[in-house]
Amino acid sequence: MQPRLLYAYLNQDDPKKSTMRKLERFGLVTKVPLGRAARTLSLTPYASLYLLPSDREIAIKTGLLLIDGSWNRITSIEGLRLRYPRKLPVLVPVNPVNFGKPGKLSSVEAMAAALYIMGYMEEASAVLAKFNWGENFIPMNTQPLEEYMKCRTQEEVPVAEALFF
Repeated sequence: MQPRLLYAYLNQDDPKKSTMRKLERFGLVTKVPLGRAARTLSLTPYASLYLLPSDREIAIKTGLLLIDGSWNRITSIEGLRLRYPRKLPVLVPVNPVNFGKPGKLSSVEAMAAALYIMGYMEEASAVLAKFNWGENFIPMNTQPLEEYMKCRTQEEVPVAEALFF
């Protein structure tokens, strides 16, 4: 069983360049109001907890939500009250806008990373496959992703990050 893939769109950048809106057109994700984020496993860089493989159960129960906004306006989501907020460990983006800037993932890269860490490798590849640069994300990050998949506690994640970054 896999989680429902959800996103809340903040209208902060060009909608034609939104990776989540493209995935929605392919039927891979569902757009929901931002208020629904409070009840889901939500990816946010402001979370105090890292995403762990064990979060898979929460994701199946509540869905996996990504807040789709601009990195230039990221502080706009800082104060959101979320029941299950999680942050991703550091990975290297391959998208054309932030290529090679550790941690500045596109929305689809963040969704794929979360899926991969929770053990949904095929689903991660499927969302990335919709972008001509997407096929490079997992090969670029295979070693860190595999390490992050082994983490069982919050304390293990920074140790795994330090191996690569």
